[in-house]
Amino acid sequence: MSTDINLLLRTDEESLRQKKRIKILNSVAIGSLIIVGIISITIFILIQVANPSSAKREQLDVLEKISQFQDRQSELYVLNNRIENVGGILKIRRNISKTMRELLAEIPADISVSGFIVDEKSVTISGESKSLSPIADLISNLSDMVYKKEIIKSLTLSSLDLNTDGSAFEITLKSDL
Repeated sequence: MSTDINLLLRTDEESLRQKKRIKILNSVAIGSLIIVGIISITIFILIQVANPSSAKREQLDVLEKISQFQDRQSELYVLNNRIENVGGILKIRRNISKTMRELLAEIPADISVSGFIVDEKSVTISGESKSLSPIADLISNLSDMVYKKEIIKSLTLSSLDLNTDGSAFEITLKSDL
């Protein structure tokens, strides 16, 4: 048996390789940290050296153009809304000239019209005739329009008089549109 005990560890080849690998990895890590730091500082300096005012100016120009388009868009919206409203009003508005033509077509030839007033809600027709027969025809024609619900909704005889010299009958009719 061996009576000598070795108190110091011997360094074998495997532990030496591990130590070399650890040194290399430490060197690579430190080197990569240094490289990343240098790149970061370089980029920071380049950004500070570059002209940021031109980028700001360009950004403001783009924002101004966008705001102009928003103003135009709002103006177009208002104009389109007004056009739609006017179109709606024109659709529900009565065509007074058509109303007048159709009512005048119902007046017999023997009646001379002395007044014809048309507004949005009513029509007043005044005229005279030498005979009651054309007046009866007028009342009949307009009554038919009321029954058929054409143009007028009601018919009221406002007056039927004999004029002062007794030569003609004067009539005034009022109707609602």
